[in-house]
Amino acid sequence: MKKLLIIFIFVINIFASETFILPKDKNIFEKELEKLVLNAEKSIFISIYNFSSKKLAKELIKAKERGVEILVIFDKVKVEEDDKIYKMLKKNKIETKIIDDKIKMHIKAMLIDENIALIGSANYTKKSFEENYELLYISSEESLINRLKDFRRDFK
Repeated sequence: MKKLLIIFIFVINIFASETFILPKDKNIFEKELEKLVLNAEKSIFISIYNFSSKKLAKELIKAKERGVEILVIFDKVKVEEDDKIYKMLKKNKIETKIIDDKIKMHIKAMLIDENIALIGSANYTKKSFEENYELLYISSEESLINRLKDFRRDFK
């Protein structure tokens, strides 16, 4: 019976996922996002269209200071409109890339330690978190993780 319980808990954790709808779940989501970034051990990959959250940028800097490898992919148009976060991350030696082609970087995703994915409609902005209806999904589902790893390879 004990072995069965351990297997059950393991299987549940393999496919663990959480869904958040903003702005209703804003506080819960922000706490979960902070926990994910601050508990990252090896790597964080982010692709984002619009990023103006100083709080998240500061959490990424703390993770970098702990030795976490970080790559943030930005869309050129949004960086040209407001480059404060981009400059803040660059100044703190976080690897950043700007997509400068005909295809807009509109994917909002984060891959943490190669085994946790965060995807959804929200940009990392106050407006997205507080004024828009947004859907966010955190998962450790293998096919999603593998797709994000493949996507990240395009920018290495």
